[in-house]
Amino acid sequence: MPWQPDEYELTEADIDMVVEEATGKPVKLANLTAGIASMRQRIAQLEAEKTKLLELMGEDSDATPKDHLAGVNKDLATARERLVHYEAHLGRLN
Repeated sequence: MPWQPDEYELTEADIDMVVEEATGKPVKLANLTAGIASMRQRIAQLEAEKTKLLELMGEDSDATPKDHLAGVNKDLATARERLVHYEAHLGRLN
C-alpha cells in the first residue's frame, strides 16, 4: 500500500488486504453478504488508488508507480473474481 499520512484510518478492506498479503490466503468472512460488501468496498478503494496512480504516471514516468499499478490491477482482478463468485453463490442460495 502507498504511504499514508499519520491520521489515515485503515478500512476493513485495507486490513483484509494486509492479512491476505501476509498469509497468502483469502480472509474468511462471516457470510456471503459480508464477502460481497467487502469485495465491493475493496474494488472501489482499489479503483480510486488506480486513478491516483494513473494521474501520477501522467506527471512522471517513474517505474515505481507503474509497478504499483500492476499490483493494483492484479488485486482488482482478484476482487472482481471473488465478487462474481460470492454473488453467484448467494444467488444459488436464494
